[in-house]
Amino acid sequence: MVLKAIRLLCLFLISGWLNAAVAQDEAKGGEEAEPATKANPASRSGFSTGLGEWALVRRYPEQAVWLDLDDEGRALGLFLPEYVTPATGALLILADEGQTADEGVLGSLRVALAERGLAVMTVGLGLPPEAIRRHRMDVMAPGLDDDAGQNPDQGGNTSDSVMIDVAEEPPFDDLTADFRNSVRTILSAGVAVLQQRGYERVGVLGMGWSADYVTDWAADAAAVSAVVWLAPRFPARQAVTLPSLLKERNGGQGWPVLDLHDSAGPSGAEGRARAAAFARADVAGYDRQPVALNRPLRAEDARRVASRVSAWLKNLSASGD
Repeated sequence: MVLKAIRLLCLFLISGWLNAAVAQDEAKGGEEAEPATKANPASRSGFSTGLGEWALVRRYPEQAVWLDLDDEGRALGLFLPEYVTPATGALLILADEGQTADEGVLGSLRVALAERGLAVMTVGLGLPPEAIRRHRMDVMAPGLDDDAGQNPDQGGNTSDSVMIDVAEEPPFDDLTADFRNSVRTILSAGVAVLQQRGYERVGVLGMGWSADYVTDWAADAAAVSAVVWLAPRFPARQAVTLPSLLKERNGGQGWPVLDLHDSAGPSGAEGRARAAAFARADVAGYDRQPVALNRPLRAEDARRVASRVSAWLKNLSASGD
C-alpha cells in the first residue's frame, strides 16, 4: 500500500509539472506573437484590415503582388498574366466595397480573362466610413435625366433631396474626399505595376460602387485606355455629372466606357437611363451591354462577363482607340 501511494504521488507531481510547462510555453508564444502583429505593415493600411490579405497570399503565393500606397501602407493585388499571346492588354479590376481581391466572381473572372488573352490584376477594397454609406442610401440617384427629380413616382428622389446631397457640410465632404483619394492611390499603384510589367494598354474595371471610383480616377489619368463598369452603382452627386465627365475627356471626343449591367429589374432600367442621358449629351465612346447577371455576382457569371469584356477591348485595340 505504501508503495502504491508513493507511485500515485509521483504521477501527481509529474502531471502538475507538465501542465505548468505547457502553460509557460503558451504564455511565451503569446508574448512573441504580439510584436509580430504590430510589425505587420499591412495593418497600417485602411484597405488591408478585414480583407484577409495574408490568407490570400498563402492561397495564391504565385499571384500575390503588394501595391505600395506610400503613407497608407500597402494593398494586395492578385495578378495573372495572359494565357494567350499576344496579349490584348491588361485590366485592373477593383472589387466592390468590402470585398477581397478573390471574392465572389473575381477569382473565376481573373482566370476567364487570362484565358482570353488579357493580363488581369484584382484588388480588394475596404468599406468607406459608415457616414458615407448611410448618406448615399438616404439620397439615392434620381437617374441621369435632368427632369427626373420632378417625377412624383420617384418618391423621395425629389429635386430638393438632390440639393441636400450637393450642399453637404465640410466635414462630410472631407471624409468623402479622403476615402476617394485613398482609392485613387490604389488604382494608380495597380496601373503603375502593370505598366512596369510591360503592358502599354491598361484598362480599369469597377464593380458595383467601385464603378464610380474608377471613373473618378480615370477622368484625370492619362495612363488608362478604357473603363468598364460591371453592375455599376453611382451616388446621386456623381450620377448626374457622368455625361459631362465622359464628354470632356479627350478634348470632347469622349473616352471608351463599357457599361455591363443586369438586363432585368432596376439595374436594367438604370442602364437604359444612363444610355439615354449620354445620347442626349452626344457622348462618344459609351457602349451599354445588358447581360443576365446574378445579384450578387457569382463565379458562374465570370465567363459571360469575360467574353463581353475581352471582345470589347479587342475591338478597341483593332480600331486604334
